[in-house]
Amino acid sequence: MIRINLLPADLRRGNRIPPKVLAAAFGSAIAASAAVGWFGIVWFGDLGQAESSLQEVQATLAEREKRVVYHDALDANRKDYSGRVQTIQEIAKSRRLWSKFMDELIDVANNNGDTERHLSWFDGITVKNDLKKGPTVTMPGNVQDADKSKLANFHEDLEAAPFAAELDSKSDPVFKLEVDKVRIPPQSMAFPLTLQFKSPVAEQKKPVAKPAAPKGK
Repeated sequence: MIRINLLPADLRRGNRIPPKVLAAAFGSAIAASAAVGWFGIVWFGDLGQAESSLQEVQATLAEREKRVVYHDALDANRKDYSGRVQTIQEIAKSRRLWSKFMDELIDVANNNGDTERHLSWFDGITVKNDLKKGPTVTMPGNVQDADKSKLANFHEDLEAAPFAAELDSKSDPVFKLEVDKVRIPPQSMAFPLTLQFKSPVAEQKKPVAKPAAPKGK
Protein backbone atom coordinates (compact mmCIF):
# COMPACT_ATOMS: atom_id res chain seq x y z
CA MET A 1 0.00 0.00 0.00
CA ILE A 2 1.25 3.41 -0.84
CA ARG A 3 1.42 5.91 2.05
CA ILE A 4 1.62 9.54 1.56
CA ASN A 5 3.15 11.60 4.45
CA LEU A 6 1.69 15.00 4.40
CA LEU A 7 3.79 16.29 7.33
CA PRO A 8 6.48 18.95 6.73
CA ALA A 9 9.92 17.62 5.96
CA ASP A 10 11.42 18.62 9.33
CA LEU A 11 8.62 16.79 11.16
CA ARG A 12 8.77 13.70 9.21
CA ARG A 13 10.00 10.87 11.30
CA GLY A 14 12.53 9.63 8.89
CA ASN A 15 14.22 13.06 8.50
CA ARG A 16 14.40 14.01 12.18
CA ILE A 17 17.82 14.82 13.78
CA PRO A 18 18.60 12.36 16.50
CA PRO A 19 18.15 13.73 20.05
CA LYS A 20 21.72 12.75 21.00
CA VAL A 21 23.08 14.89 18.19
CA LEU A 22 20.94 17.79 19.25
CA ALA A 23 22.02 17.38 22.86
CA ALA A 24 25.69 17.23 21.85
CA ALA A 25 25.35 20.31 19.66
CA PHE A 26 23.50 22.15 22.39
CA GLY A 27 26.14 21.17 24.93
CA SER A 28 28.91 22.28 22.61
CA ALA A 29 27.19 25.60 22.12
CA ILE A 30 26.86 26.05 25.88
CA ALA A 31 30.52 25.10 26.41
CA ALA A 32 31.65 27.49 23.68
CA SER A 33 29.56 30.29 25.17
CA ALA A 34 30.96 29.56 28.62
CA ALA A 35 34.49 29.56 27.24
CA VAL A 36 33.93 32.85 25.46
CA GLY A 37 32.41 34.32 28.61
CA TRP A 38 35.27 33.10 30.80
CA PHE A 39 37.84 34.43 28.32
CA GLY A 40 36.03 37.77 28.26
CA ILE A 41 35.97 37.95 32.04
CA VAL A 42 39.65 37.07 32.28
CA TRP A 43 40.61 39.39 29.42
CA PHE A 44 38.71 42.41 30.63
CA GLY A 45 39.68 41.69 34.22
CA ASP A 46 43.39 41.64 33.34
CA LEU A 47 42.94 44.68 31.16
CA GLY A 48 41.35 46.60 34.01
CA GLN A 49 44.11 45.53 36.36
CA ALA A 50 46.73 46.54 33.78
CA GLU A 51 45.08 49.93 33.32
CA SER A 52 45.01 50.43 37.09
CA SER A 53 48.70 49.49 37.35
CA LEU A 54 49.50 51.85 34.48
CA GLN A 55 47.75 54.71 36.24
CA GLU A 56 49.71 54.00 39.44
CA VAL A 57 53.00 53.94 37.51
CA GLN A 58 52.14 57.17 35.71
CA ALA A 59 51.27 58.83 39.03
CA THR A 60 54.58 57.64 40.51
CA LEU A 61 56.51 58.95 37.51
CA ALA A 62 54.75 62.31 37.70
CA GLU A 63 55.64 62.59 41.39
CA ARG A 64 59.25 61.69 40.67
CA GLU A 65 59.41 64.24 37.85
CA LYS A 66 58.29 66.91 40.33
CA ARG A 67 61.05 65.79 42.71
CA VAL A 68 63.62 65.89 39.90
CA VAL A 69 62.57 69.44 38.97
CA TYR A 70 62.74 70.46 42.65
CA HIS A 71 66.17 68.83 43.00
CA ASP A 72 67.45 70.65 39.89
CA ALA A 73 66.17 73.93 41.32
CA LEU A 74 67.90 73.23 44.64
CA ASP A 75 71.13 72.33 42.85
CA ALA A 76 70.98 75.54 40.81
CA ASN A 77 70.40 77.56 44.00
CA ARG A 78 73.29 75.76 45.71
CA LYS A 79 75.67 76.60 42.86
CA ASP A 80 74.49 80.22 42.84
CA TYR A 81 74.92 80.45 46.62
CA SER A 82 78.39 78.86 46.42
CA GLY A 83 79.39 81.42 43.78
CA ARG A 84 78.17 84.27 45.95
CA VAL A 85 79.96 82.91 49.02
CA GLN A 86 83.19 82.59 47.02
CA THR A 87 82.84 86.16 45.74
CA ILE A 88 82.22 87.48 49.25
CA GLN A 89 85.22 85.54 50.56
CA GLU A 90 87.46 86.91 47.81
CA ILE A 91 86.30 90.45 48.54
CA ALA A 92 86.86 89.93 52.26
CA LYS A 93 90.35 88.56 51.67
CA SER A 94 91.23 91.43 49.36
CA ARG A 95 90.19 94.06 51.93
CA ARG A 96 92.83 95.79 53.95
CA LEU A 97 92.40 97.10 57.46
CA TRP A 98 92.93 100.76 56.65
CA SER A 99 92.12 101.81 60.20
CA LYS A 100 95.08 99.71 61.38
CA PHE A 101 97.28 101.31 58.72
CA MET A 102 96.21 104.79 59.75
CA ASP A 103 96.96 104.05 63.41
CA GLU A 104 100.44 102.83 62.51
CA LEU A 105 101.02 105.84 60.24
CA ILE A 106 99.99 108.22 63.03
CA ASP A 107 102.45 106.48 65.34
CA VAL A 108 105.21 107.14 62.79
CA ALA A 109 104.25 110.80 62.43
CA ASN A 110 104.01 111.39 66.17
CA ASN A 111 107.10 109.33 66.98
CA ASN A 112 106.06 109.29 70.64
CA GLY A 113 106.46 113.08 70.73
CA ASP A 114 110.14 113.03 69.78
CA THR A 115 110.29 116.21 67.70
CA GLU A 116 114.08 116.18 67.68
CA ARG A 117 114.11 113.14 65.41
CA HIS A 118 111.47 114.61 63.07
CA LEU A 119 108.28 116.66 63.16
CA SER A 120 106.09 115.58 60.25
CA TRP A 121 102.54 116.02 59.01
CA PHE A 122 100.46 115.28 55.90
CA ASP A 123 98.31 117.54 53.77
CA GLY A 124 96.00 114.75 52.55
CA ILE A 125 95.71 111.12 51.53
CA THR A 126 94.56 109.44 48.31
CA VAL A 127 94.00 105.69 47.95
CA LYS A 128 93.74 104.04 44.55
CA ASN A 129 92.76 100.38 44.79
CA ASP A 130 93.75 97.85 42.13
CA LEU A 131 93.16 94.15 42.86
CA LYS A 132 95.86 93.01 40.44
CA LYS A 133 98.50 95.61 41.17
CA GLY A 134 97.56 96.39 44.76
CA PRO A 135 96.47 99.60 46.55
CA THR A 136 98.46 102.78 45.96
CA VAL A 137 98.50 105.38 48.74
CA THR A 138 99.62 108.93 47.91
CA MET A 139 100.20 111.40 50.75
CA PRO A 140 101.80 114.85 50.32
CA GLY A 141 103.89 115.21 53.47
CA ASN A 142 106.12 117.67 55.25
CA VAL A 143 109.01 117.49 57.68
CA GLN A 144 109.73 120.69 59.55
CA ASP A 145 113.26 122.15 59.40
CA ALA A 146 115.78 122.20 56.60
CA ASP A 147 117.87 119.39 58.08
CA LYS A 148 117.86 116.54 55.55
CA SER A 149 118.69 114.02 58.26
CA LYS A 150 115.23 114.56 59.76
CA LEU A 151 113.62 113.59 56.45
CA ALA A 152 115.87 110.53 56.37
CA ASN A 153 114.79 109.70 59.94
CA PHE A 154 111.15 109.93 58.91
CA HIS A 155 111.67 107.48 56.03
CA GLU A 156 113.55 105.12 58.33
CA ASP A 157 110.60 105.14 60.71
CA LEU A 158 108.26 104.41 57.80
CA GLU A 159 110.38 101.42 56.82
CA ALA A 160 110.32 100.17 60.42
CA ALA A 161 106.53 100.49 60.76
CA PRO A 162 104.47 97.24 60.88
CA PHE A 163 102.70 98.05 57.59
CA ALA A 164 106.08 98.19 55.78
CA ALA A 165 105.98 94.39 55.44
CA GLU A 166 102.92 94.82 53.21
CA LEU A 167 104.61 97.33 50.91
CA ASP A 168 105.84 96.49 47.45
CA SER A 169 107.63 99.81 46.99
CA LYS A 170 108.00 103.30 48.50
CA SER A 171 108.87 106.60 46.87
CA ASP A 172 112.37 108.04 47.33
CA PRO A 173 112.93 110.79 49.93
CA VAL A 174 112.95 113.73 47.52
CA PHE A 175 111.73 117.10 48.80
CA LYS A 176 111.15 120.74 48.04
CA LEU A 177 112.18 123.37 50.61
CA GLU A 178 109.36 125.68 51.67
CA VAL A 179 109.35 128.70 53.99
CA ASP A 180 106.53 129.78 56.28
CA LYS A 181 107.48 132.61 58.63
CA VAL A 182 104.65 131.69 60.98
CA ARG A 183 106.36 128.42 61.91
CA ILE A 184 109.45 128.05 64.04
CA PRO A 185 111.70 127.15 62.36
CA PRO A 186 110.16 128.63 59.19
CA GLN A 187 111.65 126.05 56.82
CA SER A 188 110.01 122.74 56.00
CA MET A 189 110.71 119.99 53.47
CA ALA A 190 107.65 119.11 51.38
CA PHE A 191 107.77 115.70 49.73
CA PRO A 192 105.40 113.48 47.74
CA LEU A 193 105.08 110.16 49.56
CA THR A 194 103.76 107.19 47.54
CA LEU A 195 103.27 103.76 49.11
CA GLN A 196 102.60 100.82 46.80
CA PHE A 197 101.03 97.95 48.72
CA LYS A 198 101.20 94.34 47.58
CA SER A 199 98.16 92.82 45.93
CA PRO A 200 96.26 90.61 48.40
CA VAL A 201 94.95 88.51 45.48
CA ALA A 202 98.45 87.88 44.16
CA GLU A 203 99.63 86.93 47.64
CA GLN A 204 96.82 84.39 48.01
CA LYS A 205 97.57 82.78 44.63
CA LYS A 206 101.29 82.54 45.32
CA PRO A 207 102.17 78.80 45.46
CA VAL A 208 103.55 77.44 48.70
CA ALA A 209 107.07 76.09 48.30
CA LYS A 210 107.29 72.37 48.97
CA PRO A 211 110.16 71.10 51.12
CA ALA A 212 112.98 69.57 49.12
CA ALA A 213 113.12 65.79 49.12
CA PRO A 214 116.08 64.25 50.96
CA LYS A 215 118.94 63.29 48.73
CA GLY A 216 119.39 59.66 47.84
CA LYS A 217 115.65 58.90 47.89
